[in-house]
Amino acid sequence: DSLEASVYNMGYQLDNLMSNSSFSLTLRTILDDTSMRPNELSAFRMIKYFFNSYESSYSYIHSVYISLDGRERFLTSDTGQIANISTYYDKDWHELYQKMDSQKRVFTTRRWIQKHTYSEPVEVISLFYKMTYMDGVIVINIDKSEYGKLLRNVLISDNQKVMLFNTDGDIVCITDPELEKVEWETLAGTIRSQIRAGNEDIGDKWTSVAGRHYYMDMLYSEYLNLYEISLTSSEQLMEEIRFYLTVALLILVAELAVIFIMAYYNTKRTFAYIEECVDIFSAAERGEALDSHVRGTDDEYALILNNIIRLYLTNNRIQMDLREKQHESELAEMIALQFQINPHFIFNTLQTLDFEAIKKLGTDSELHNMIQGLSYVVKYVLSEPMEKVTLRMELEYLKAYLEIQNARFDNSIIPYFEVDESTLDQKVFRMLLQPVLENCFEHGVDETKSRIIVKIKIFDRGDHISFTVVDNGTGMTKEEIAQLYEKINSKSSKNIGLTNINRRLILHYGSDYGIRIRSKPGYITEIRFVIPKDVQRS
Repeated sequence: DSLEASVYNMGYQLDNLMSNSSFSLTLRTILDDTSMRPNELSAFRMIKYFFNSYESSYSYIHSVYISLDGRERFLTSDTGQIANISTYYDKDWHELYQKMDSQKRVFTTRRWIQKHTYSEPVEVISLFYKMTYMDGVIVINIDKSEYGKLLRNVLISDNQKVMLFNTDGDIVCITDPELEKVEWETLAGTIRSQIRAGNEDIGDKWTSVAGRHYYMDMLYSEYLNLYEISLTSSEQLMEEIRFYLTVALLILVAELAVIFIMAYYNTKRTFAYIEECVDIFSAAERGEALDSHVRGTDDEYALILNNIIRLYLTNNRIQMDLREKQHESELAEMIALQFQINPHFIFNTLQTLDFEAIKKLGTDSELHNMIQGLSYVVKYVLSEPMEKVTLRMELEYLKAYLEIQNARFDNSIIPYFEVDESTLDQKVFRMLLQPVLENCFEHGVDETKSRIIVKIKIFDRGDHISFTVVDNGTGMTKEEIAQLYEKINSKSSKNIGLTNINRRLILHYGSDYGIRIRSKPGYITEIRFVIPKDVQRS
């Protein structure tokens, strides 16, 4: 697999590279002539880059050649330059290529390369890859010693041996160098004859080598035309079998022990459950209070006990809740009666105050405007709370409310409204936005800023309408936002404004329609929510 992933792909990529007319013309030019134009030099450097990348990526790549038929010169990665076949230290590859079967696309063999007379020769595995788009060959030389180390690292054990044969039945590589010193003629001759006969079903059988028994298996690489023969000794297989038998025996003993322990535990627990069931039935018949502890439903006995205790406790809780709800209802009715005020009394009082203000200050006074705005706000608030209003009416009320707040804050409030005209006839519940603005003025005003900027944005989002209120107040940290969420969602919260609007949104439209808060300390706070369009629920 590693050879196919590296060596064959290397040849395939270089072959595809030569399909580019620029690279192929450059290669012909530099093999015919030593002089290169600037554009040819650039392509030549790209080819050399491919050479260097392969050799740096795979430690077992010795060298790569590219040669075109009929040329006396070829390109080699060893020097990164053009070399003459007749004067280059490695001439065997060209002779082997000339003898290569014309019907074969890929051929692999092993040979020796000696760069200098004083240096040790290097045994290589040479892969000859005929190019598709040009008449020529790509030769990839693999350092047999380095590749043998790679193969030995992936073996099951030292007792496993691997041999690589080419399609001529010649041994290309052996993982164990000692095996090459052993007389193999019988085994190698048998494999060679079967390979030459085209028999790919060589493996899956036992054979003897140098007096030892091996299990032989075979894999064939159609890309490299190589046969991989794996030999695993009988001693290694028996060692593996003994190991797995030992493990299986230990697992069996452990399973039997666990079975006996579980059987004892389940039997004991079953009798305990039965006894507890009898006691609970007796206590329930006598009307006695049950333990509040509820068992888990991990078996049928625990399920029975769980249901009995849950039924008893649920019944008690329902009775207590009913009494508590009745008490709360009576208390709420008393409070409502205690604080019930005739709206006409409030309107008449405000009208009287307005007449007095006009007599003393005139109709253009700030006091007159505040009383007028307050009259409108009170009338709007004390109207039927369950009756829905249009968004247009809600915004008119909101502007009156902002005028009152602006007088309170010395005319330092600057409101901005960005509203889609198409949303003004949408039905909403009363005081949809006022609690959010109230929260801005009560908790978010930054006294260091001379202006209080409040932006109200209402946009049509298809099936929903989006509401956003932004202020330039003190802002909040992430921890403060988390604490505010906790207060808003708590039934005992005293944060009336945001808690009120959040609960009403959820009651009207569902649990997915609560408020969302974003803030940056000392900069802004943004409170956002959406409602579905044309909802008929109330």
